[in-house]
Amino acid sequence: MKCKVCGAESGKYILCYSCNIKRQEGIIIKCEKCKKWHYADQKCENENNSKENNFLYQTKKSLITETEKEYYIAIKSALTADYQVFPQINLAAFIERTDRTRFRNELFRNVDFLITDLNYKPKIVIEINDKTHLESERKERDEKVKNICEEAGIPIIKLWTSYGVNYEYIKNKIQNTLSLLPIERIHHFNQNNIDIEQKTEQPEKKSEGACYIATCVYGSYNSPEVMILRKYRDNKLSKSIKGRIFVKIYYKISPILVKYFGTNKWFKKFWKKFLDKLINKLKKAYNEPGQQHLLF
Repeated sequence: MKCKVCGAESGKYILCYSCNIKRQEGIIIKCEKCKKWHYADQKCENENNSKENNFLYQTKKSLITETEKEYYIAIKSALTADYQVFPQINLAAFIERTDRTRFRNELFRNVDFLITDLNYKPKIVIEINDKTHLESERKERDEKVKNICEEAGIPIIKLWTSYGVNYEYIKNKIQNTLSLLPIERIHHFNQNNIDIEQKTEQPEKKSEGACYIATCVYGSYNSPEVMILRKYRDNKLSKSIKGRIFVKIYYKISPILVKYFGTNKWFKKFWKKFLDKLINKLKKAYNEPGQQHLLF
């Protein structure tokens, strides 16, 4: 069920958790005139001129929902003066096709937020996901957007509403992603605009540069965590004989593991615990004098 006020996922309840708190504080009420839930200081719909009902189009109450406003504030606070954020941006506004086709329907999708530098160069896409993004149609749409952005070289950060607005987490996520730019572009489409297969067996078709288990765990080849591991591989492991042997064995075994166990929760949970520790260790080492060569 959607919240009657902000439209966020509210489970079986009329109001979401945030709006219910505001109801208890008297900020949100159920209007006796229109019998609808809205802010106490908001003009009742029944007070509007009845002639307005004759118009086919009308302006929305807000460009973004109340939930998105909370995330917008958190994202703004995480950015330095060198960056800016724009809500509800169409893909076609910052991504273009390299062929001359007139049909670009795949770009007529909105993303929740786009971070750019002061010259309006796109840097990061941020999507706010609720439970509706677990539905098959939304998953298909999200996968399409992810593939387009990865091909264009723009990383996506996904923030799930179920975890709430965590300022520190959002700040770290954004700053880590910015520090790893530019990202490696991934080829998802051919010149005939046909998706390259994204099946579980896909890692076997990639070059030996793919991070199979890490990509499976963190959901994207260009996630900040995977990029850190790739840099560690390229700048540390590949410099020694033992490291190169380990990498070669890894790329023989990991595609098979992902193929047969990649969809299992226990598999992702097991490896995420291990990889999180390794990534934190690499970050800590990077902050120590003389250890920057581990990643860069």
